[in-house]
Amino acid sequence: MKEVKDFIYLDMEKISSLYSQLSGGIVQSCEISKSSSGNSKNLRNYDFKVFKHEAGGTESESQELKEVRVSHHEIYSELERELFKHGYTAEIGQDIKKEDIESGNAINIFESALCVKAEGSIVLEDYERLTRIAHNYEDITKFINQSIKLSLQDVPEIKKIFDQIDVMKNGIRCMKNGPNKTKRNHELKALEETLESLVQTKLVGSVEDWVIDGLKTWVRVFLPDVFNIRLYPFSDLVNFHVMSNVKREFFLDDNTESVHYLFGSKPTIKVTMFGVITSIPKKEDDNFSPMEEFESEDLDKEGNEHLSVESGFRGVFRGFDGLEEMIRTCRYPRIMVQPIAIYRAIKPNEALKRKSP
Repeated sequence: MKEVKDFIYLDMEKISSLYSQLSGGIVQSCEISKSSSGNSKNLRNYDFKVFKHEAGGTESESQELKEVRVSHHEIYSELERELFKHGYTAEIGQDIKKEDIESGNAINIFESALCVKAEGSIVLEDYERLTRIAHNYEDITKFINQSIKLSLQDVPEIKKIFDQIDVMKNGIRCMKNGPNKTKRNHELKALEETLESLVQTKLVGSVEDWVIDGLKTWVRVFLPDVFNIRLYPFSDLVNFHVMSNVKREFFLDDNTESVHYLFGSKPTIKVTMFGVITSIPKKEDDNFSPMEEFESEDLDKEGNEHLSVESGFRGVFRGFDGLEEMIRTCRYPRIMVQPIAIYRAIKPNEALKRKSP
């Protein structure tokens, strides 16, 4: 039973690279020609009493229809089939079970595979969008909170307090200065404070400026234009998921704001992700140390100044490794992939098929 793929994301550059290695080339499009021809007679009869004569002739007309079909989606489907056929791809849920993830055996399968395929729930993390929201957070919350305050005036319990405050204010205006008026003012203030406390519990909380500024700086320095998609194959094993960093130009809808609006930051539909594995964190710390070559005593000897300079510069990069790990958040048992395709796969539903009348 053939399925239809509703593609959300498709990296044709990666598809072309992998497909050409398997097949020796890639067909970008195919041209289909259709031709039709017909004859028409244009004859006129003349009767000259002596003999009959037909004047006119026969015309022949032919038409050719050329149709160009772009085969990108079919090429992807064929690439996926070929990668599975030749043993380059592991499918989570079929080749890799939940038990393999929990036991740690999945690492061996991931290390022997080029690609991985998984279906599950996803979340979208667009850091550019996050920065824009943070930049306008104060104005947004002011608007939301003002709307909440106005709507709360229609809530019966709160409306009753507003009415009591109005009555007390009118009564105080009519009172002469003295102990009674002072007492009523204290009661009014207490009631207003009660109302304010009640309203505050309904409002969107404020965030201090240093938090907003720090967030924007962090994203600008470490996560410029980063758009993560996390896919969770097992709903009861949320510490394992497939991480990916997508490129905006490969969304079929090139307006990523539209993608957010259509699917939401936490889509309610399950999708399939197919990608090249790029990172497989281990449970134990990685013992590989690229700076080990500079741990020799020869580094301080005369004539090895160039090694000292190289060690200094490369050490700066290694000094930021901890920050990089905090940013990528790809840790065991998660894996990171470079996504080739993200789509929703739908098989035909017999119950929905239209019957002939």
